[in-house]
Amino acid sequence: MLSPYGGAAGRRRRRRLLFVPIILLAISLIALQKPAIGGLAENTKFHPGVAAERYALPISPPLDQGDSDLCWAFATLSMLETNYMVRHPGSRIELSRGALQFDSVADRFRRLIRREAGRPEDGGLAVEAIALIRQNGILDQSDFHDVVDSEPIFSSIARKLARLPSPADKARALDQELKASLGVKPRTTHLDRKAVSPEQLARAVLGGEEWTEFDLSRDGAEGWGPSHDPDARPETRVRYVTLDTMIDLIHQSLARGEAVVWGSEDHALLIYGADYDQSGKPLSYLIKDSFPPYTYRAAANTIHRMLNDVTVTQPDSVARTMSTRPDTGALPKP
Repeated sequence: MLSPYGGAAGRRRRRRLLFVPIILLAISLIALQKPAIGGLAENTKFHPGVAAERYALPISPPLDQGDSDLCWAFATLSMLETNYMVRHPGSRIELSRGALQFDSVADRFRRLIRREAGRPEDGGLAVEAIALIRQNGILDQSDFHDVVDSEPIFSSIARKLARLPSPADKARALDQELKASLGVKPRTTHLDRKAVSPEQLARAVLGGEEWTEFDLSRDGAEGWGPSHDPDARPETRVRYVTLDTMIDLIHQSLARGEAVVWGSEDHALLIYGADYDQSGKPLSYLIKDSFPPYTYRAAANTIHRMLNDVTVTQPDSVARTMSTRPDTGALPKP
């Protein structure tokens, strides 16, 4: 019988292998791209004279997730950075992926100490990243270290917690191990060089918005339900919709000046722009990824073929169809 503190071996290799098709597509298109103001990757040759509607939101410098399973965290923070830069032109905001990894690791182990279902791993969903930020605040990228290889940390903490008898002992040991392996998060951080608290930075980037993950309904049934993603926390709920609805949600979000977290079955990335024809049909998307080549333009049909979920702010048109709205933005307090 496996210990609840055991890991999920092989998940990182699987994510890289299954995502090869879109990476190869990006590499084939990268030669057509040319840099634009604000760090955007723009390509006017891909659909010359065809696009009737074009969006290209600002993005922060891309960062590499390395061998971690933190694509969801990278994509979510990229989305928050883009949305903030749209609201505050000229901002140089960059949020700490390492700080969000710290909070996610702590959350996974605290759940196990409370005897909740789950396992220690880096995986997660965008709505869970937002919930962690609401609960713990967030740091500027310059105020904390980069993401680290978490497998040795998970293994070391799991062994030590397994030897302790009581939840209180485990909780104290967890706090000590987190400090030893991941450091101590500062109580002061920065937003465009201005000193703020992590909570103030979180409120600034979240902006009072609420996000929903919309997942592709495989059987045609629509509505709220538990996530089928093996990385999801047990309480996380998503709304199941059709592919056409998801494509419309991307369009609506970009038109509002808000980026989209796009997910396949094994990866998450940012959509920060798109070209549409006169009928509103998407032709291509501007992508920011946490794997090379980082920024590229991808054909819309490729993105749609791999589409499993999108995370966007709650659109009014969808909200009106819901009798109730589950709270997906609250994680249990530590």
